[in-house]
Amino acid sequence: MHDQRAGTDHVRDRLERIMTSYDEMDRRFVAAGGLGSLLTLYDQVRRQLERVSFEELDRMILEIKTVIEALLKMDYELRKIHNLKLAFEARPGSAKGVE
Repeated sequence: MHDQRAGTDHVRDRLERIMTSYDEMDRRFVAAGGLGSLLTLYDQVRRQLERVSFEELDRMILEIKTVIEALLKMDYELRKIHNLKLAFEARPGSAKGVE
């Protein structure tokens, strides 16, 4: 009988440690409404993300990269024109305003 009581006490101690740990974890998420609310939010986010496919995201990312590359090329070309214009206008003896 003594062994059974010791086993029961051991289980009770473990259960108390589990409950204490769970309560502590729940307190960490009090700003989000507790652990239960956090898990509900997780499920909502997961369901919403399922509405967008990886293919759709990849296609949009590629489109954006293409536009960025085109803009960078345009920027580079405009800077070259700007620098050439500065170089020609800075030449000694150049006639400003005459074309």
